[in-house]
Amino acid sequence: MPTKVLFDVVLQQKMAFLLMQYIGISMSKYVTAETVSPGHPDKIADLISDYVLTKALENNRSSRVAVETFLTGTKNGGLVLVGGEISEIANISTDDVQNIVEEALNKTIKTSFEDFNLENLSIYNELTPQSEEIRAAVEDDEDQGAVDQGIMVGFATNKTTSFMPPTFDQSRNIQKSLWDLQNVDEMLDLDSKVQVTSGGEKTKVVVSTQHKKDIDIDQLHGAVTEIVSKHVDQNFQLDLNPSGSFIKGGPAGDTGLTGRKIVVDAYGPSIPVGGGAFSGKDPSKVDRSAAYAARHLAKNIVAHELSSECLVRVSYAIGKAEPYELTIETYDTLHVEAKILNDFVSKFDMKPGSIIERLDLTNVNYRTDTLFYHFGHTERNWEKIENIQNSTYYVI
Repeated sequence: MPTKVLFDVVLQQKMAFLLMQYIGISMSKYVTAETVSPGHPDKIADLISDYVLTKALENNRSSRVAVETFLTGTKNGGLVLVGGEISEIANISTDDVQNIVEEALNKTIKTSFEDFNLENLSIYNELTPQSEEIRAAVEDDEDQGAVDQGIMVGFATNKTTSFMPPTFDQSRNIQKSLWDLQNVDEMLDLDSKVQVTSGGEKTKVVVSTQHKKDIDIDQLHGAVTEIVSKHVDQNFQLDLNPSGSFIKGGPAGDTGLTGRKIVVDAYGPSIPVGGGAFSGKDPSKVDRSAAYAARHLAKNIVAHELSSECLVRVSYAIGKAEPYELTIETYDTLHVEAKILNDFVSKFDMKPGSIIERLDLTNVNYRTDTLFYHFGHTERNWEKIENIQNSTYYVI
């Protein structure tokens, strides 16, 4: 039985907006978005978790994985703990975990510190077998149930070529270019944050980037200014390393934990987030697969000019295949009749098993998505613009 689709139903939000207009409260014109580099400790944790996931799926595409990683500096040289649930068919050994951690850290950390030393780390494998109750709820077929209840969100806008929110897109593009510089400049390390605030006379950009002690700050300011100028069209104000210096970074500076950057991983703070993180979870977890499917649907609605912006919200119950909710919010930018949109949406089967098969989610190198978030990568199946014809669709 097809899921009922609701159009423009976020009435509470609209009523609140109208009330604010009526009583004279103005909405802020400013939009701020932040991104972090792959060398940020939380993203390193995400990367390790997705390394484990990708290795497990390479070993067996039916692997069930729910892995989290914890990193911190210690007086004994640092600690990395990899834990969670994983099916035995994944065949992940302690040696595998050791190799994965070392490979991920070599990609994201240049400099060792006394309290997080790449040559003297304590690495712990605390992976345990998956719950039999969960396994029984998610058999491999098109009608497999969701592995848990949850709410997932997908978004797209025609304001950028990536169909991502503009300010977030600017922040991410600056971050990518900065990452390229960090990897070739021996005076820079790999931890950084980029924050962009748009809406004023000048776009305000805050960049905090890890560096060596003897770096030429003026030279760094010039290099970062050049990067920002490539991604921000209008006048901008750059605030570089506002605390003065940023020498000790990565897990030596802050604890890292999988799943703490869900806003950065998605669309930035201007768009609602769902209930769960992506990294370390195999696609039977709707936190990941349904979020990808929601983005796929939202992007196609906008790409086919049915609306200028679109937010898709979908929810599930554990063990059930059909979504409990599938809501399409178009922010009063719908360009077609509701029936046309409804017919279009019905082409996208949102049952977990169908999502996994349609987007080929057990055959993805999730390590690469973790580096610079999960959406806006044109090579991914959930980013493809489809040619909708009759009851199925074909890739353009």
